[in-house]
Order: sequence, then C-alpha cells, then structure tokens
Amino acid sequence: MWDLKRRHYNQQENQQITPNDVQNAAVQQKLSDYMEAQGFLPPGDPAEYSACFKLIFGDDYERQSKYLRAILGDDKISLSVGHRALAAMMVSDQAKAVFTTNFDTVIEKAFAAVSGMAIAPFHLEGSYATNAALNNDEFPIYVKLHGDFRYQSIKNLAADLLTQDKELGKCLTSAGNRFGLVVAGYSGRDESVMALIEEALAGDVTPVSHPVVTRVLG
Repeated sequence: MWDLKRRHYNQQENQQITPNDVQNAAVQQKLSDYMEAQGFLPPGDPAEYSACFKLIFGDDYERQSKYLRAILGDDKISLSVGHRALAAMMVSDQAKAVFTTNFDTVIEKAFAAVSGMAIAPFHLEGSYATNAALNNDEFPIYVKLHGDFRYQSIKNLAADLLTQDKELGKCLTSAGNRFGLVVAGYSGRDESVMALIEEALAGDVTPVSHPVVTRVLG
C-alpha cells in the first residue's frame, strides 16, 4: 500500500520519492497526510488496500498483474525462519492444508528449499480441482484464496472481495471441519474470508489421531 501511495503522490505532485524513502516514518506520515487531504481512506481502514489498487489501476487487471509480477518475483523473495518452519510442517505431514490470501511464491520457494521438491498451489485458475485433492488426501494442499500474481484472475478490488471462489471456499471450510484451524498473521480485513473462517470454526471437527494444522496467512 505504501508503494502504491508513493506512486500516486509522485504522479500527482511530480515528485521523486523512492521505494527506500518510504521506509522512513516521516515520509510515510507525509504520504498519509497528503492522501487524507485528498479524501482518501485513513491508514488502517479495512477498505484501504482495495482502494489503493483501485486508485492506481482502476479496473485494469492486466496492469495490476504486471505490477505484482514486477514486485513479487522470485528475485525479490527473502525467506524467513517462519516460512521454512511452515514448509517443514507441510513436508512432515503436520500441516496438511495451508490457505493464504497472498499472491506471491514465498511458500512454494520455502517448500522447495526444505524438501527439494516443488508444490503446485491451487488458486482461482482451475479451482474446481481443489476439493478433489482434499477428498483424495493429496497432501499437502496449498491454496491461494485471492489468486496467484502470475495470472490475471486475482482478487484486489472491493467488488472482487465481496465473495470468495466457491470451490476454494468450500475446501477451506471442509479442511477446517476435518482438521481444525490455526490462523496466523492475518489482518481479518476481508469479510468474505472471515466468513469462511467463522463457518469452519462453527462446524463439527472430525477427531484425528495426531495434530493437524490448517493455516491461513495474509
């Protein structure tokens, strides 16, 4: 969001604030003050993320996708201990299903680093296959609820986020009911995702012989 605000400010005010400049708290405050003066949503508003993308790209999904490909490429990824730990849980069958609202390939890269193998995520392209994989116990299952930045079918704008893909949502609630649910690092801004989590938590959990984790990252 800071990067999108920076781009908007530079464009409107003919300035040259760089990505590194945005790490400075004073620059962030400057951008926030400018955006609010223009009637933009204040920092922390649940709709702020979607509003940033709408402001810069409108309804042009190709430009959105091009932007995300540029900033989320593998050369930009730096794996944390947490990424590797989650990948290790997936490899060792302790996390059978992982769901994320992120577009990037961080988990795929961590999984490859830990296991030496590739994992193909389920996303908005071909979502119909997700539940078949769950029903056939093809673990670990990795699902990108909002899509993959390498494709145009991504969920960024407010209208897109009103609902979740039916098949991916069904997989999340089914996995939650079957295994239980752990939520980590998710802001909870997306009401449609929160509705899925609440549905999973409200369901009957099938007892399992060992701890299994379904994890949502955002």
